[in-house]
Amino acid sequence: MTEPASSTASIALAAGTITLSGSVFGVQYDALLAGFFGGLVSLSYLPPMSALKIVGTVVGSALLAGFFAPVLAVAALHYFPWLQGVGDFTRIAGGAALGIAAQVLIPVGLRRLSSLLGGQ
Repeated sequence: MTEPASSTASIALAAGTITLSGSVFGVQYDALLAGFFGGLVSLSYLPPMSALKIVGTVVGSALLAGFFAPVLAVAALHYFPWLQGVGDFTRIAGGAALGIAAQVLIPVGLRRLSSLLGGQ
């Protein structure tokens, strides 16, 4: 099991990386933050891992949520008009859901892309 101090440092490093990369790409910060916290929730169910892998998985969760939560919110509002009353919370909830699911979605997506491109 990793030490609490190294895990905390990894999470702080991930938060700084997320903020920097989000500002460079122009991503909405609330979606990034929701994905970040979703990634932390998901991380608590994963086996212990190195500090670099912790940073990578949380950054991946946040960036996936930051880029795709607005798209998910628009699609949800289109298919479920009753969500209009929820407002911006749809995007934030979508970001958290994507952050939680990122540890599964990213590897599955990469395997699918690899198979489409003819790889193993």
